[in-house]
Amino acid sequence: MRSDMSKVIVERPRSGGRGLRKGRRPRDPDDFRKQVGLHRAAVEADSWKELNENLAPLRRYLHSQVGRPWDKVWSEICANLRPSSAVQQHVRDHVFDFVARDVTVRDGEFYLAGCFLRPAATLRESWYELWIDPRTGILRRNRHYRTYRQRSRERQRRREALVRRRMVSAGENRQYHLLQDGAWWEVALKKVPTYYQDRRTRYGPPRRVAVEREVHDAVLDANLSDLPRAVLYDRRGVYAASKRQLSKKETKRLGLR
Repeated sequence: MRSDMSKVIVERPRSGGRGLRKGRRPRDPDDFRKQVGLHRAAVEADSWKELNENLAPLRRYLHSQVGRPWDKVWSEICANLRPSSAVQQHVRDHVFDFVARDVTVRDGEFYLAGCFLRPAATLRESWYELWIDPRTGILRRNRHYRTYRQRSRERQRRREALVRRRMVSAGENRQYHLLQDGAWWEVALKKVPTYYQDRRTRYGPPRRVAVEREVHDAVLDANLSDLPRAVLYDRRGVYAASKRQLSKKETKRLGLR
């Protein structure tokens, strides 16, 4: 393990700030407030700073140790990162963002140790890239691990498959829906009218936001669906202006059955 791992990970400029000078921002002479705290000044100036840690070297090192006994890997980490240093202890804490250490075996399935706020979860459902085999103490790669992007794509594919079962788009403002009565309906959509109003914020001036007006949805008013409008039409900002039940001949012609 690199002896300067703590410097590589932590010593990098923090992101944010947008180049503003340190301290309080210049105040308007007509501002009625006599004093502004640093926290409020940062919020009003939108000058937040965030940690900018580079965890890639630590991640690469841990992946290169797959197949080795975890006790030896942890000994190397402890030899280079001392708990007496706040910065180096911070890097040691990040090790277990990648490695699942409290793993148990039940009925041939690997589980992570739970707590009183969170029940035990399976390793295959976790976000850990690596894990310590409780039977041998060997560091192993989680073959079920998926990145955030991969998980998002899988969720998107499942959602689209569920939508296709109950709804078919026939244009920008026309859809065919399989509703709760078991029949297919043709639904004409319209945009929900909006108006603007000022809303107060915790700090700073009010913001103008768009607010949707109340509308009468032809499908929801007839109790033909329990889904929220955005889920039902797979779009935001539209409602059913009218509906028409399709005949068996139309349903067959459109390939809906």
